[in-house]
Amino acid sequence: MSGSHHFNSPKPNQSQSNAGSDPSLHAHKKGDAKHSHSKEVSNQNLLLIALILTLSFSGVEGAAAYFAGSLALISDAGHMVTDAAALGLALLAQIISKRPPSPKHSFGFGRAEALAAFVNGIVMLVLVAWIVFEAISRFYTPHQVDGLTVTIVAAIGLLMNVVVAWVLSRDKKSVNTRAALVHVMGDLLGSVAALLAGLVIQLTGWMPIDAILSILVSLLILKSTISILHESYHFLMEGVPLHIDYLQVGSDLKKVPGVLAVHDLHVWEMTPSFPALIGHIEIEHMQDWPEIMSRINVMLLDQHGIDHVTLQPEEVGQHEHDHYHDDIPQAQNSAPVALHAGDTFFVQCTNGDGSHRMAYHAWGDPSNPKVLLCVHGLTRRGSDFNTLAQAMSKDYYVVCPDVVGRGDSDRLQNPMMYAVPQYVADMASLVKHLGVAHVDWLGTSMGGLIGMVYASMPNSPIRRMLINDVGPRIEPEAIKRLGSYVGQTFSFANRADALERLNAICASFGEHTPQEWEIYNGPMLIQKNGLWEMHYDPDISVPFASVNPIMAKAGEMAMWHAFKQIHIPMLIVRGGNSDLLSAKTVAEMCKVNPYARSIEIPNVGHAPAFVKAEQIALAKEFFS
Repeated sequence: MSGSHHFNSPKPNQSQSNAGSDPSLHAHKKGDAKHSHSKEVSNQNLLLIALILTLSFSGVEGAAAYFAGSLALISDAGHMVTDAAALGLALLAQIISKRPPSPKHSFGFGRAEALAAFVNGIVMLVLVAWIVFEAISRFYTPHQVDGLTVTIVAAIGLLMNVVVAWVLSRDKKSVNTRAALVHVMGDLLGSVAALLAGLVIQLTGWMPIDAILSILVSLLILKSTISILHESYHFLMEGVPLHIDYLQVGSDLKKVPGVLAVHDLHVWEMTPSFPALIGHIEIEHMQDWPEIMSRINVMLLDQHGIDHVTLQPEEVGQHEHDHYHDDIPQAQNSAPVALHAGDTFFVQCTNGDGSHRMAYHAWGDPSNPKVLLCVHGLTRRGSDFNTLAQAMSKDYYVVCPDVVGRGDSDRLQNPMMYAVPQYVADMASLVKHLGVAHVDWLGTSMGGLIGMVYASMPNSPIRRMLINDVGPRIEPEAIKRLGSYVGQTFSFANRADALERLNAICASFGEHTPQEWEIYNGPMLIQKNGLWEMHYDPDISVPFASVNPIMAKAGEMAMWHAFKQIHIPMLIVRGGNSDLLSAKTVAEMCKVNPYARSIEIPNVGHAPAFVKAEQIALAKEFFS
């Protein structure tokens, strides 16, 4: 998560005040982005126990209420029936809320708890209104009530409700559980009222006591119901947590040493009792950000109990120049510019043995200073990003190179040159060739490693980077899998057979339709001498195969060092089933570099292909 640290001990102690009088805190500037995270939920076992106890007795009490003719007992039975429904709804909400975030629900499903609490509150209001109406009508048309039956059943119901209330009271943090507890407390009071009504009727025969006590109980539970409705509504509307003073938070942020200005500040609760904050902080020098962020985290936790913080740093004047320099060459006339749609071009690059050409495929307006470089994985080529490039070409000039040795690029005479240093040098030549001062970067697997090294270099042109399913540490299982097919014989007389085999190799990329596989893997095949082969130099496997454990460890240490030097916003995308990038490595990446945040795509291995609409939307959001 971009510029974020997490703590787990909120200390709510601030009061709420009007947050509308400081417009600078709400102001949005170009480049402000959204963030996405996951959450923790309450223990659903408590709700399950309460549901079983309540449901087991509601039928008995309902039957007894009918035969006894008691409104107090009917209201208590009605309470228990709605309690069972409320507890079931609350339990369902907590089960839903445990579902992990997805590309369509990047915040997860934690709000299901508050939604259930709100619905429960509405149901209670309707029940209270019905009981009061029925009680008033009984003053005009008295009903005969069996006091003995009411007393016995109410006493048993009282005991049952005490047990259920005790069970639910063990979870005081969840507004959803507390909403269910309001139902049960109303039921408990209803049992007390029914018990009193039964005793009074037995001793005196005075029937109106049944209706009077029913109204009294309804009024008592009305206050708690309104409180739950207000709290859950405020949460669902993403209001500032009631215990946090929004204006004071903004003021305290501005007082942190190194902070020059604050804007696009938002404080809300991701789930009940889980306050979160996002915003943009203007600073003078980007290299000071890690220290400033550390001060901010300590202040927010100690003074406001905010333990989930995501802040994006900006150097002063950064947005006014839109991240680009004015010395970018511009056309001197108004002649229309030809838009590219996957057109292929070449850039001359140098290597230890001379020079070579690197091909790149372009989408969009070449005069657009906003350039997105999409760099592919080990055995792939720039065509991997055709679908993504087309979608992004309205906002970016999208450039998708074929890394040397792949696709339409030249092959190297010395296979040991197929390594990250050569690839980074080639990308630098490409950026210079494009004539732009800054680029954004989307790198898949090897393309992510190239981007990390390039971004760690002094005066790197990369200003924002999406790292797709790769990190400084590569899991041994993935290395073994890659070694099983990289550079191995791949030759088929029939194109359909070749495509089927390639699709099987790429099965971990996710489930795709035959049309999507054709778009994604079709360009990887080339026909030579009547046979269909892979569109890369098999010798790219030579340096890959020569790596021993000592070299691998040294390379990993070098990559960690490079990653720590990167001072730009980064989004790490991990396939939920990836064998190359572990969840542990992602957590470590976010820990050691405050500029990084992460998201996981479920049901995908290594690596998400970014041909699905939801994955493309994820890239669009990050680069917006």
